[in-house]
Amino acid sequence: MDSRNIALIVHPTLRQDKNRCPQVSKGDYQLVIARCQQLEKRVFPKSEAMDLSKELRKPNQFLYVVLQIPKSASKPDITRDPLLSYGVLAFNKVDAVARISKVCTDPRYRKQGAGELVVRGMLTSVGHPCETGSEEMQESLRLICPIIQTKVASVQLHVDTERQDAIRLYTRCG
Repeated sequence: MDSRNIALIVHPTLRQDKNRCPQVSKGDYQLVIARCQQLEKRVFPKSEAMDLSKELRKPNQFLYVVLQIPKSASKPDITRDPLLSYGVLAFNKVDAVARISKVCTDPRYRKQGAGELVVRGMLTSVGHPCETGSEEMQESLRLICPIIQTKVASVQLHVDTERQDAIRLYTRCG
């Protein structure tokens, strides 16, 4: 995956490169959430589906979205560019723990680095960057600033033991 043709957008946060990660209006953010929700419904069984619009209204919930930018575009169009992957990270201030609560990659874009970019973006943004990864991946992550000002003690996640692809992804990301 060519890092010049993808964008990792983290919301809410203001400290991003405005050309590669433009400010997201409230209306556009709602459209992105709806797009993620559609992907959620296609990928996960009903019993595992998350109500993203409800979850992302909670404080300290962050949405990470990977889009594919057309080569002719100078910046991403978050309402129309293909949605490759997204993730939701929750931060608990009391115990200083960040929890990866959802990672979802469109099946058409699996094994191309989009899910890995979401996970590595989450880890980088809470001060737990991965030391490994391709140069393209590191270039994409270079733009990520810490979104949480408190020291994050640990990052947690839960994954179903039957999801071997997800386990391999999380293992690769540390």
